[in-house]
Amino acid sequence: MFLYKLFSALLIPVTVLSNPITTSIEQRSPGNVVQAGSPVVIDANGIYIRASPLKTGGLIAGYTAHENGQSILRLAQSDNSGSSWNFIGEVWRVDTSTHDVDNAMPLQLPSGRIVYAFRNHDRTGNTFTYYRLTLCYSDDGGKNFVYASTIEQQAATPNNPNGLWEPFLRVAADGSLQCYYSAENSAVDQDGYMKRSIDGGITWSGWTKISGGDRTSRDGMIGVANIDNSGNLIAVFENTESGPFTVDYVLSHDDGNSWGQRGRLYTARNGAGAGAPQVMNVGGTLVTSFMTDEDVAGIPGSGYDGAQMKVVTSVDGGQTWGLATITGDARSHWPGLYTLNQTHFLALYSKDGLGAVSQHYQLVN
Repeated sequence: MFLYKLFSALLIPVTVLSNPITTSIEQRSPGNVVQAGSPVVIDANGIYIRASPLKTGGLIAGYTAHENGQSILRLAQSDNSGSSWNFIGEVWRVDTSTHDVDNAMPLQLPSGRIVYAFRNHDRTGNTFTYYRLTLCYSDDGGKNFVYASTIEQQAATPNNPNGLWEPFLRVAADGSLQCYYSAENSAVDQDGYMKRSIDGGITWSGWTKISGGDRTSRDGMIGVANIDNSGNLIAVFENTESGPFTVDYVLSHDDGNSWGQRGRLYTARNGAGAGAPQVMNVGGTLVTSFMTDEDVAGIPGSGYDGAQMKVVTSVDGGQTWGLATITGDARSHWPGLYTLNQTHFLALYSKDGLGAVSQHYQLVN
């Protein structure tokens, strides 16, 4: 178990590339999603952004910045719905050659405390030696963080991947803190799990299986959203059951205590991949994002990573989904979502040449 040194970052203004929330009917796209602003830079060196609301009405975004051989977990804040961002603080920084920290997920609890989950692995070069999912917390608005708990951990197994990845936090209706994550069984198999904390992330329950126990597939990158306010949830995740990455979902009717009714949400065209999904409820419409190379040829890298961010929408609780809309141009990475109000949301992604960005979009009838 580790104690973490406190870090406090300078408040740095961030450049706004354009004024958001300027929608015209000519921008209308398939799936009733329209662009409502240009990308706004959060951090020129940032990647893998996840955002959540503040009690004050603002929002916070967690991400990893890679600078000068270090990986730095940061927190930024916006008080104008993502029109501009300021750095608030750092959670931890490490030497990239010996540690792998990423998959940031911040969340403010009802008490006002900010918790921040992330993957926290030891490695020698490119070889992992120990896997952890770590939670830190801040009681001063995100300026300083201290260690809270290890959500899950295990030693790396030589020649058989058994990593822990992509924690996703939400507060359940009963006030407990849920953490969803992915755990590898082998190079070709990975399952989804959830643990629960009733003391704000200091201690954790045993795991509940979310997906993957009945098949060989790399189920991963879980995102969860309310379908309604009656305990019905949807969890989306990437999988490899059909070969290339596709997006599947499962449903819960008891606020995440149990899951089932697995179905396919999106299969990319042209034999391409679609993965790294997230899901949000925007005024009763479910919006699921993912990255895909189905329309982009010649992008370097591993298939869908570095291609386009797209979203699809559902107005019937996830039973059917509309056409895909591009919300991040080619050379975009690891997308996320944030609901602003009943009609607007943020696309969050890392863009080559820009860094971590947010961009406004609007749902229209």
